[in-house]
Amino acid sequence: MGACKRHATKSVFIAILLVATSAAADDALLYGTIMAAAARPDAPGDWRYEMRVTWENNSPFALSHFNLKLDDGTNCNDEDIRSYLIWNSPAGVARCFGVNAAIYFDAVLEMGGDPSLGIDVPLIKYEPNDMSEIRPGPNGVGVFVFWSNLPPWPIDRPNVLLSEKFGQLHSFGQMDGVFPALPCDPIATDQSSWGAVKAGYGH
Repeated sequence: MGACKRHATKSVFIAILLVATSAAADDALLYGTIMAAAARPDAPGDWRYEMRVTWENNSPFALSHFNLKLDDGTNCNDEDIRSYLIWNSPAGVARCFGVNAAIYFDAVLEMGGDPSLGIDVPLIKYEPNDMSEIRPGPNGVGVFVFWSNLPPWPIDRPNVLLSEKFGQLHSFGQMDGVFPALPCDPIATDQSSWGAVKAGYGH
């Protein structure tokens, strides 16, 4: 397994070899699972969601960021998502395989998607912040937490809800488990059940 990077500087020679546009990495692995449990009384939401994401990239380049896609662009608006998804800063922490150092991530709601990966629908972008002790290497695992007043709902499978970028390469992966019962992907909720959820939990 590759190690994390303690310095952000990369070889100029390697940088010159990169193509100008992002390309898919066929041998990269990206996958995740979300679990839910009733939150403590003092938590910012009724339900605590824990997302675990693993990346394994056969590449010398550090992970730039990864995304969790939320919608196909037609079901959720900004108000829906911000009303029901809550996270702290940092939103989670990751470690590279074989390296005992923390990488802290911030989460940002991007309603316009991630143009660098050709995604133009709402997503949550997770990116390392300045608190991090090291740079994320090509292989690692992270745990990220968020809260919601909405109960968990099974995530539709198969899917390609996860995406990542490292250098000028990218890959996509599946998310398993559950997600708050929003009216949009990654959960399989129809409009009638979404109406029941809104009525039961308020807006």
